[in-house]
Amino acid sequence: MNEWNLFNDSVCVRPETEQTIIPADSGMQGETMPYKLVSDSNVMLAIVLGLILIVIALQNEKKGIVRILRNCLTTSSDRANIFDDNYNSTSNIPIVLLCGVSGIMGGLLIYHYYSYSEPDFFFNAKHLAMLGIYTGVLISYLIIKWIIYSFINWIFFDKEKNKLWIEDVFNLIAALGLILFPTVLYIVFLDSEFHFSAKIILIIIFISKILLFYKCFRYFFSGFHGVLHLILYFCTLEIIPDLFLWKGIELINSILILKI
Repeated sequence: MNEWNLFNDSVCVRPETEQTIIPADSGMQGETMPYKLVSDSNVMLAIVLGLILIVIALQNEKKGIVRILRNCLTTSSDRANIFDDNYNSTSNIPIVLLCGVSGIMGGLLIYHYYSYSEPDFFFNAKHLAMLGIYTGVLISYLIIKWIIYSFINWIFFDKEKNKLWIEDVFNLIAALGLILFPTVLYIVFLDSEFHFSAKIILIIIFISKILLFYKCFRYFFSGFHGVLHLILYFCTLEIIPDLFLWKGIELINSILILKI
């Protein structure tokens, strides 16, 4: 009887060596989905914020977008205020808001650039922090540029020309925000090929620099004898700061890499 019980116990208990082990990597692994801007919640947040700022800036203006874009082609001395019929000249809120849109869209485009050019850094860094830093750097850059322009022009030029120049500079930056917003929508939602979208952005920036160069010539160096001074002035206050801006962004990225 005891032998029969021992036999039953040996049958019911399976040795550990005979237990079925399921391989950890059994089955076919799925492919990793490629990164897309449209699926990034941070990108959607930036676009929604930009849209809200545009709506607030233009909510009380008739044909506001057309007028802003038209004003980019003329100087302040050749026209009335940015919103001719019903714009309160004592309020710069629409321009400030649209300049903010330029900063947000610019930060988003830099974010887009690094998602392609440096994927190892991009996918290890905090995306919300990156987008916030890029946007903050661009807005700070606009404020610093306003201070430098005001100081330099206060020394060399009369007060009236300085005021008109600053107005035109920020009108153009505001128009840049309106142009960059649909450009960003095209890049994000249609998943534009990177090299093609980069060409679009470079063309927009190049045209904006040409318009600034023209306005600078009209205000300060309208004579032929002032061409050399114009080139020196424009390169010093417009081109070189842009180079420093880009180097500053790369420095920030290197700091972020060290903290990853």
